[in-house]
Amino acid sequence: MLINEIEDDDVMIEGAVFTTVIAAAQSYFQKIVVGIVILLFGFGLGILAQKLFYKILKEVGLNKIMSKVGITHDLEKNVSSVVSYVIYLVFIVIFLNHLGITSIVLYLIVGAVLMLLILTLLVGLKDVIPNFVAWLLLQRKNAIKEGKNIDIREIAGRVERIGYLETEIRTDNGDILYVPNALFMKSKFKVKN
Repeated sequence: MLINEIEDDDVMIEGAVFTTVIAAAQSYFQKIVVGIVILLFGFGLGILAQKLFYKILKEVGLNKIMSKVGITHDLEKNVSSVVSYVIYLVFIVIFLNHLGITSIVLYLIVGAVLMLLILTLLVGLKDVIPNFVAWLLLQRKNAIKEGKNIDIREIAGRVERIGYLETEIRTDNGDILYVPNALFMKSKFKVKN
């Protein structure tokens, strides 16, 4: 009789352990499925936001506005891409938080993203800053003016436009050359009347 009770207790303990394991597996499986749905929703929203921002910026004419200032990059595409990446990052954080592994992984992801953004910014600005500073110095010294003829290195022609980053020079052949403003600080140039 005592042996039967011990065997029944062992069977009940094994059944309880099995039930607990199954319940935990179901709970983790549900968390993973919901997490995947969160990720898919976030990626879909990111793609939708990218297309929407691109159309809005295209309607505003951001590239045309910025080209008047001297910035010739495709800012419409770049800004809409950054918006989508931010949305992706937010939904990845929500996904990790849902799984309960936010702290260390979140710090690693945010650190990597910040490092990438800083490096991208530094690489992107390595040409912008010297050209802008050169433009400021050229404006301050009144060294070159639109309509004047100029010789710099192997380039000779008439100054058409002085932008924040580059200067347009029309050669005698009728070609338009875009000369970075920093070149005027690095090289000797001659202004003719």
